[in-house]
Amino acid sequence: MSLTRQTPRIVNGDFLRKAVCGFVCLLLLLFLTPVVRAAVSETELKAAFLYNFAKFVEWPAEAFSSETAPIEIAVFGEDEFTVKLRSLLSDKKAHGRSFQVKRISTPQEAKNCQIVFISSSESRRVPQVLDAVRKSPVLTIGETEQFLDVGGMMNFVFEDTQLRFEVYPEAAERVNLVISSKLLRLAKRVKKGARE
Repeated sequence: MSLTRQTPRIVNGDFLRKAVCGFVCLLLLLFLTPVVRAAVSETELKAAFLYNFAKFVEWPAEAFSSETAPIEIAVFGEDEFTVKLRSLLSDKKAHGRSFQVKRISTPQEAKNCQIVFISSSESRRVPQVLDAVRKSPVLTIGETEQFLDVGGMMNFVFEDTQLRFEVYPEAAERVNLVISSKLLRLAKRVKKGARE
């Protein structure tokens, strides 16, 4: 039996450089992620949510004037949101349809759209807007605490600092809108029945 002394292996310099570089990149990623998230405004997040809502909701054919008509989104309040939404959706499509975004000032204008977003600045007019579209296939989206309770279909809420949404599928079904089960699974809350 021979005793040989094993010498410790010297780590290759190239390996060490790669390991240090990888560690630095990981640190940068960990520390910059909140900065990147902070760079996306609440308005931009809501606009992105609206785009995804449109992808996961089905309208009856009679909701559109033709097979190629765009999905019309009406914004009740907030000029800044209208501009951001228009910019985000300028080159996007859902269900093979482009988007047309407009700001409205009267509840009756909402009847001619497929989606209406009612900002919190217009919360006092929510009942009038919902009444105007009550029998039309219009997806109603709000951002006030009692929006679903007064008949709205989707509502933005904050959970800590994270933007989430609630859904009232029965309100959508009444006007022949179908909200995908995939979207329902992502909701913070799915309202069931008129009393929940």
